[in-house]
Amino acid sequence: MMKLYCSRISPYSRKVRVAIEELRLSEQVEEIETEPNSPPPEFLAANPLARVPTLITDKGEALPDSDLIIEYLDAKYHGLAPLPRGTKRWTARRRQKIAQGVIDAAVATVQEKRRPESIVYHAYLDRQLAAIRRSLELLNLEANTLLLDEKPSVVEITTGVGLAYLDFRMPYLEWRKEFAALDRWFGEFARRPSMVKTQPPA
Repeated sequence: MMKLYCSRISPYSRKVRVAIEELRLSEQVEEIETEPNSPPPEFLAANPLARVPTLITDKGEALPDSDLIIEYLDAKYHGLAPLPRGTKRWTARRRQKIAQGVIDAAVATVQEKRRPESIVYHAYLDRQLAAIRRSLELLNLEANTLLLDEKPSVVEITTGVGLAYLDFRMPYLEWRKEFAALDRWFGEFARRPSMVKTQPPA
């Protein structure tokens, strides 16, 4: 039995949890809800960075990064859509990293806003918001490349989880009003059982 140290409100954890559902591995992975600010000793022993998600494989090896975990699970169990070959592969990977950047910028925004108002760095928040909007504009232009009626790749998983995180933590962005193509795709993708099952608690 594999173990996944994770947090239900973490988009990084959710990427892995969605992949686990798509790969039909939920019966083979024990999810351990983990608070990184007060981590249990066994979690620190597995991952000195104290970051979720961390997967403990059935051989006891710790994998400490969402993309690494997804790559490992898909390589071992197969089932996600493969990335294209040749030059199209790098285009797909670019989309993946842009979507990952949306997640990173949104998480950075949430963390900065937790600081006392008197020391919030508003110029930093403005940069994160601008990065998110530029990235969504690009993803919106290329939304027709995103898979929908078949198994997703890591590109779709990252994009879907990123958009869901914006809804969860930054609903004031109202991104759907600006990015109609992305909204249409996400409206369908969000109904996948893997997305429904891994929704964060209200």
